[in-house]
Amino acid sequence: MSAQLQKTLRQLRNTRELRAETLDLAARIAGTSAAGRMTVVDPVISAAAIQEEWDRLLPALAPKVRARMTLSIEQGGEGAAEKQIGAGESGLLPLERPNYRFEVLRLLLGASLEGDGPQSANGIAAHLGDTQVGLVETLGASATPVRSALVALRNASLIRSLRWLEIAPETLSMEQLSRLGALPQTLRFRFERGARIKSPAELAERVMPLLGANGPKSWKPFSLSGTPVASKDAPGLDLLGTPRLDLVAHAPRGNKVFDASVMRMLDDGLEPEPNVLAPAPVVVTLVRAGTRFDRGAEIDHARCAHPCDVFLSLLDLGLREQALQYAKAVRP
Repeated sequence: MSAQLQKTLRQLRNTRELRAETLDLAARIAGTSAAGRMTVVDPVISAAAIQEEWDRLLPALAPKVRARMTLSIEQGGEGAAEKQIGAGESGLLPLERPNYRFEVLRLLLGASLEGDGPQSANGIAAHLGDTQVGLVETLGASATPVRSALVALRNASLIRSLRWLEIAPETLSMEQLSRLGALPQTLRFRFERGARIKSPAELAERVMPLLGANGPKSWKPFSLSGTPVASKDAPGLDLLGTPRLDLVAHAPRGNKVFDASVMRMLDDGLEPEPNVLAPAPVVVTLVRAGTRFDRGAEIDHARCAHPCDVFLSLLDLGLREQALQYAKAVRP
């Protein structure tokens, strides 16, 4: 029976360590007939992230070496897992309840930017192929929170009535959305201490393969937003560079947590930024509608967010004038 060399990683916190230890194990068995076994015990990052990194690394190894490499992920008991989630150490971030004021506003803004004109509550166009679905159905919610959101938008003079619905981009500002309580949940990411800091433009280049058709499964909910998409849609827009990387992530309303470890695939040095006032190189806006709508691979084969999300990202960046110029440029 062939010998077996084993490495054990306990409470693995990032894919960078996994990558280094895997390559070391491969080097140790390369000149032998031994098998190599990587055992990960009670990892802090998700098992899915570990498996994806392992699957990405193996093709880089010589066939005779990778054929002898195996991976084992051993989780602790349920109590340990619950403790990790509760402490925020597992990479799982709690999701707030869907904000239907934001979700309804977003859909109405999307219809406006598509030039659909005033919509009825039962006929809002979500741009889902050739299908027109009702506002309630698109959001995947009951009628009560949707109607409550519409009443709030009417009382704020953002829509004229509850019968025919239309939001003009020119009426929107971050201050107004904040007062109305119509802001989405956003997740912000910074570089951890000791990591090599990369510019948002570098991060934008690195994210493109993740958002492509052949990107990892864990990145399928994401699409690119912010200034790169705005510049592509409206080349004459007055924008200077990429101040941050904006992403939109579709998180169905039944989801309770967000696996932040997927951001390690963008850069090993990224970690959640808990301070909402601190600048962050990566900002993820969570969309909780039951039906997803964005665009196809429009920039370097990467998925791009719907114009309504791009518009809202410009507002969040403090670029209201540019957001209004963008709205005029993309409307038919």
